[in-house]
Amino acid sequence: MLTGTGTATAGPQHNGTDPAATGCNQNAYLAATRAIQTELGQVVSYVDAYYSNSCQTNWIRVRSNPAGGAAVKDIWADGQAALPTEIDYGSGSSYSMQVCAPGSTCIHFQVHLKYPNGQNYAETYTAGANSETVC
Repeated sequence: MLTGTGTATAGPQHNGTDPAATGCNQNAYLAATRAIQTELGQVVSYVDAYYSNSCQTNWIRVRSNPAGGAAVKDIWADGQAALPTEIDYGSGSSYSMQVCAPGSTCIHFQVHLKYPNGQNYAETYTAGANSETVC
């Protein structure tokens, strides 16, 4: 889990901010996990969706990018525009900024993993959907 400066209080001011820097990660819990898979269905990593009770926010964490290229992350909550696309490079884990999602507000996200040459090789995928949804 991420470490931060202390527990924060809820509010829309946290939309688009770092969950560790704001302290929102201090009492967060794992709300859902989704697979990241190749076109052939091979699972290569996972995305964890976290929820902070104190801040009423969600964010996602990509556990790893085995190929070591870019992890491209998009996240948004119902009724809000998506945050700017975030891209992290390397094989380690990476996380998104958080979206304000009070109570049972649904969040949506999509992750694409790329090889170092930029070619897409895996993504979160649910048949018939353009993104993953967690409510």
